[in-house]
Amino acid sequence: MRVEPVQSAEQSQSLTLTGIIFRDEQIVYGQNGGGVIRLYANGEKVPKNAVVARVYDTFRSEDYVLSDLDRRISILTDSNKVSDNSVKNLDAKINRLYYTIRLRSEEGDFSTVAEKTDELLVLLNRREILVNARLNFNTEIAELKAKRESLISSGSGTAADVATPVSGYFYSYVDGYEKLFTSKAAQTLSYDELSELMKQPAQELSITADGCAVGKTAHDPRWYLCAQTDRETAYRLSEGSAYKIGFPTASGSETEFVLDRIVTEYGGEGAILVFSTDIQKAELGSARKQTVSLVLEQIDGLRVPVSAVRTNDNNEVGVYILKNNKVTFRKIEIITEKDGYCIVKEYAPDEEGYAEMLHKYDNLIISGKGLKEQAEVEDGETTDYEIRIFG
Repeated sequence: MRVEPVQSAEQSQSLTLTGIIFRDEQIVYGQNGGGVIRLYANGEKVPKNAVVARVYDTFRSEDYVLSDLDRRISILTDSNKVSDNSVKNLDAKINRLYYTIRLRSEEGDFSTVAEKTDELLVLLNRREILVNARLNFNTEIAELKAKRESLISSGSGTAADVATPVSGYFYSYVDGYEKLFTSKAAQTLSYDELSELMKQPAQELSITADGCAVGKTAHDPRWYLCAQTDRETAYRLSEGSAYKIGFPTASGSETEFVLDRIVTEYGGEGAILVFSTDIQKAELGSARKQTVSLVLEQIDGLRVPVSAVRTNDNNEVGVYILKNNKVTFRKIEIITEKDGYCIVKEYAPDEEGYAEMLHKYDNLIISGKGLKEQAEVEDGETTDYEIRIFG
């Protein structure tokens, strides 16, 4: 017989959507000048009156280098955040992102191509960690940070400090939608108004009468994600319910949102889902538009090969395990089946019938001939089996 320990398993049904972030953001302006050095990373929390940038009176060649260093540090920092150890899952994400980049390139949407290219680099680096058993990119990050500090300390010319008027999460990227994609818009606008808003071109805000835009702060912890879909899909969800949404830049981790509104098109098939959360994650980045994965249903339990499922003499469905060198029957409650495996309910110790059910780390007999529960014979010996343990 072949034996392996029982492991936990989860199966989820998800929906891929393109979401647009709505939140209350305040642009931080400095004096009009040459180069800008930002002192905080994207998504980093800053207090009120914190100096977030320095604006030099003349443009310096080092500013291009600093901008590139910040980008590379951000990519490598995100690359270290590996939460899914499945190379197969990672390859699937890489393939989807690759074809998204190709499609957006063919459509001429080059701003999205630039954002997605950085996401692709993060995923490729994470694959490097998994496939080549690499620990992290900390050495490279330290070298880049040292180079950055050296460039900042050697800066020449007159510089003016720029402080944030309010506390919040700092982002260096100003996209021109800060006054359009607000919390109020997400909470109140109709389907037609939201649809038109999502088509609006960005406003040029880099240099205004207020000075040079060096970044922005998201001061309200609550923010919104709006995604267009169709009525049929929207009606599978419920307003007021919580849903987990995964962001590609967030290392595969999921953030819990509440579905505040389902806004449907009058006389049409369109719908807009308006989610909200007060969970802030620096690794979500500053991109306004993001491809997200909405978990519709998640099933947790124990993983059992279909080939291991048996029916005993009492017509009970279960499996055989090896316990104390003895073949023992354990009942199972199958939740779902897919690709040759079942997910069965994992009973808690305080639930009725726990002792008769399959448990995590039981030595599951996944194949064997003539299996039956062993009974003690008079001399105390049991039937002999050849046992091979895997895993």
